[in-house]
Amino acid sequence: MTRPVAGTPDPDGPSSGKRTYGPDFLTALFQNPLDPGYADAAARRAEGFRRTGTRRRVTNAVAMVTLAAVGFLLVVGYQQTIDDAPGRTKTRDALIDQVQSRREQAETLQARADLLADQVAALRKRELGGAAVAGIRALEAATGLAAVRGSGAKIVLADGPTSVDAVTGERHTEGQVKDTDLQLAANALWSAGAEAIAVNGYRLTATSTIRQAGEAILVDTRPVTTPYQVVAIGPADLSTDFRNGYAGKFFQTLSTQYGLSFDTAKVRNVTLNAAPELKLRSASPSTAPPAPSGSSSAPAPSGSPSEGG
Repeated sequence: MTRPVAGTPDPDGPSSGKRTYGPDFLTALFQNPLDPGYADAAARRAEGFRRTGTRRRVTNAVAMVTLAAVGFLLVVGYQQTIDDAPGRTKTRDALIDQVQSRREQAETLQARADLLADQVAALRKRELGGAAVAGIRALEAATGLAAVRGSGAKIVLADGPTSVDAVTGERHTEGQVKDTDLQLAANALWSAGAEAIAVNGYRLTATSTIRQAGEAILVDTRPVTTPYQVVAIGPADLSTDFRNGYAGKFFQTLSTQYGLSFDTAKVRNVTLNAAPELKLRSASPSTAPPAPSGSSSAPAPSGSPSEGG
């Protein structure tokens, strides 16, 4: 070991040997976890320094008053809870009765609506005839208002694993299916020649929406959950065209990078239920109504023979 130069302080101390270090803060904390003030108080108490006389009586009185106040508040809170229990139970029972009553009313109205729909269909068939009814049914099938049956493709998307950052607590949801993914799948199927599409059994129409609400996906305000099944009726090669197209390659990339589950398959003789009837908000005639008989108030078109005699 090389000796330090004369006149230079030796970091190892006056004698050569093993270098020693002063304890750091954590070492001192673990060696003496108790604050020195507690030790001083214990020493004074051991020597006879105790609260006596008026100071001790005042301290005991304050402690008793505090305990009595806490006990009183606990008793009052418990009594209030007991008194409110019957009222809460009565309110809950009333709400349950209202829900049950509204549910029964909804079922009754739905049954009446189904009966009226059957009557309308029978009247339409009797008044319009077979050819007109067949045309209407074809239009309903094309617009989603009638059930259809045929062959096509089924696209299955399912959420992948969700990881949580151990430091920040942030959830990584790259592997979860988004509303935009279902929109992409539906649009790609339409482009590939699909004639009818349903997402988890809900038929898509020209006014259907696929939106995200928090972590839930809504199809026409109805929630759908993983796995998401997009079934389409169309050409025989619909499944192959979808997988080889942009949407299929995009989902394969998500599956490889983030663990999202993706699969396509052909389906045969599958039935897609009809969508709920559209709500008519406004309407206008496609042709102008005929003029009343004998009326001369309507202006004649420009350039007609009636002008100029």
